[in-house]
Amino acid sequence: MIGTESGLGASLGITSTPAAEQATSTPDAAASSTGAALDTQHTPPAGAVGVRGGDSPLLPPPIYTPNLKFKVKETEHEFDDWAKGAITDEATEKKVRDLYEKSYGLDNMKQERQGLRDELTQTQEKLTSTDRAIDTIAGYAKVKDWDSFYEALNISKNEVLKYALDLVQREQMPPEQRKQWEEGRTAQQQAKHYQEQAQQLQSERTQFQVERRESELQTEISRTGVSELAAAYNAGMGDDGAFRNFVIRIGQAYASQGNDISAEQAVKEAERQLRAVNPQQGTTVAQKGRTVVTPSTKPVLPNIQGRGTSAIKSQVRSLDDLWAKQKELSSRT
Repeated sequence: MIGTESGLGASLGITSTPAAEQATSTPDAAASSTGAALDTQHTPPAGAVGVRGGDSPLLPPPIYTPNLKFKVKETEHEFDDWAKGAITDEATEKKVRDLYEKSYGLDNMKQERQGLRDELTQTQEKLTSTDRAIDTIAGYAKVKDWDSFYEALNISKNEVLKYALDLVQREQMPPEQRKQWEEGRTAQQQAKHYQEQAQQLQSERTQFQVERRESELQTEISRTGVSELAAAYNAGMGDDGAFRNFVIRIGQAYASQGNDISAEQAVKEAERQLRAVNPQQGTTVAQKGRTVVTPSTKPVLPNIQGRGTSAIKSQVRSLDDLWAKQKELSSRT
């Protein structure tokens, strides 16, 4: 029987295994089969995202949104298309922004410097022309070429003859009358000097007030909240100085009614009017091109007109005026 089973198993390709070998190999094979089954049960399918134990779920990274605009001197600009495509993260955006801000700032500095150069050139040309004219007139006087001298100064011969006649009459005056004439002339010169000083002081005061108001206005427009409104208004009007001019017109309107308001008050009034039209942005006025305050022909900034008067009430026009001026000066001393 054994031989027959062996022959049959051999003919079927089945070999018998001793009992001892079966007892030894069976636990390992069972463990291997069990491990394979466990691995199959715990291995997730390809492409699946699983959560094991206490691990937190995996979240996608935040999407980066670049800011493609920048500001130079309160004016907003936008990056070029080639620069937009190169910005992929915050570090690249910062580098591109620095390059653009420096480039635009350098262009502004070049324009300002060129403007100063042009003004300096014009001033030098005027001074050179004036010096040349003075040297020419001085040369006529030096060689006593009085015809050319008076022609260069645009003084007619009749005026020269009239002055010569007055000079002869003055020389023929009695000593007391001549002294009076000289004192009156001195008073007239002093009055002219005082008048020139008053005009110069008034001009300096006006210039100081203009510069002070301009600085205050610029500070108020640059404040947070106002600068955004100003940028939107300027963009709608297509003019970088539209909001500033709008504020100035408001100040002029109040000044024409005798009410002198500060730069802060004018800016707040402009902001109030614009936001009343559009509470969201206050730009409807800019988009439609409407203006609330009618432009005035007064100076650009309010509160710069001098309210002082000249130190000289009247000018000396006759000999009686000279006598009066002399008495006034004598009473003061």
